[in-house]
Amino acid sequence: MVSTGLQAALFFSTFFLLVLPYASTAAAAASSSTTLENECERYAAGDKGSNDYCLWKLRRDNGSATADARGLAAIAAMMARSTAKATRERIIAGMTTIQSANETTTVSPTAAARRDCLAACAAEYAAAVRRLGHAARDAAGGGGGAAGLRRAQTLLAVVAGTPARCDATFAAAGQSSPLAGADFGLDDEVELAMALLPSPPLTD
Repeated sequence: MVSTGLQAALFFSTFFLLVLPYASTAAAAASSSTTLENECERYAAGDKGSNDYCLWKLRRDNGSATADARGLAAIAAMMARSTAKATRERIIAGMTTIQSANETTTVSPTAAARRDCLAACAAEYAAAVRRLGHAARDAAGGGGGAAGLRRAQTLLAVVAGTPARCDATFAAAGQSSPLAGADFGLDDEVELAMALLPSPPLTD
């Protein structure tokens, strides 16, 4: 017969063998989520809506669960890139419509002006897509240490305001803007990426 003491020892040994892996997994999950939550709290600076936006936006990418601050900034930059790319594609579709009409009829001065505005905005957004791709790479660490952080900061700052510049192009020509409210989400995503990006050290 197994003694009571030995039974208890066997029970606790089995218990810890079964529970320890789950405890380790839970601890790792809690640790990995802390960076995301802490960075979003820092970004929000006490504003619940901003904190909710940050968490909602970044959690759409599964990589955010284990990313560090640079990784989170890179994720936000890539989300901004996707937004800019989608807007550019819609602008190009508008240009294609005008060009197709030009094949059958003479384009009016108004249509020609709109086509030129669309072309200018398409170029603006093409540049934004390229810059955001480079910014994401630099933010993630692919472009070096402090130098990469500084490049990412510069690229994100240049992209900020892209929707407003596109709007201004149409306003100057007396045209209505093709941009919808969702397109201005680009600025929010760029702002998020800039806020999450760690400040580079004074020296490399």
